[in-house]
Amino acid sequence: MVKILIIDDEAAAGNILKILIEKHIPVAKEIHCCAGAVEALELMNKFTPTLVMLDIEMPKVNGFDFLNMAAENNFDVIFTTAYDHYAIKAIRFSALDYLLKPVDVVDLKNAVNRHIIKQQGESQQLQVSNLLTNLQQKDPKDFRLALSTGGSVFFFAPHEILYCEGENNYTRFAFTNNKPILISKTLGEYEDLLAEHGFIRIHKSYLVNVKYVSTINNEGLIQMSDGKLLPISKRRKVAVVYALKH
Repeated sequence: MVKILIIDDEAAAGNILKILIEKHIPVAKEIHCCAGAVEALELMNKFTPTLVMLDIEMPKVNGFDFLNMAAENNFDVIFTTAYDHYAIKAIRFSALDYLLKPVDVVDLKNAVNRHIIKQQGESQQLQVSNLLTNLQQKDPKDFRLALSTGGSVFFFAPHEILYCEGENNYTRFAFTNNKPILISKTLGEYEDLLAEHGFIRIHKSYLVNVKYVSTINNEGLIQMSDGKLLPISKRRKVAVVYALKH
């Protein structure tokens, strides 16, 4: 049984989301809608959701304030928002789901299905805590990246990452002082996320932290500070050399 709580101050938006879930998510489910955080907290005294569909922009008590107030409750969260703003990066850094309004049905199905698949697995509470911490930072460069693998979640500052290696639909992270971790997300997802943190794509399979590039050798390979040699694709070479010089 999937127990869903939709929190949105716009009743029409909440009702549309409920209808979409009822129509496109064919599992046993119970759905409740609330027009605000306070109403939701009151409802949760008698209804314990496994998943909260949470609007970010709400008057008086916004979505993030709600999470702080509901810290003792154990549920997954999917954010909904009409704006692709600063908070989205913090959400992505914390490996949490979000949906942009108007909600795309395919995106909705994928997000809810991810919750269903892992419903008996790890909790999102660590990621939610990391999100709230990230939102307190004045600069996104101080965000910590959540990496979920094998039922465990690890958190790293971008400066702790040497490089990322794409392996089909997986990404292997190499660190300065930790063992490598394999994550079931594509390299492309992290390329955009880490671009503002000094990472550049040098090859279809490699994303490197410029901070740890030692040199480009005579064979055109990048040598990292740990001695690892990484290839530069021909079409990226000019851009890579320019980025390393500036």
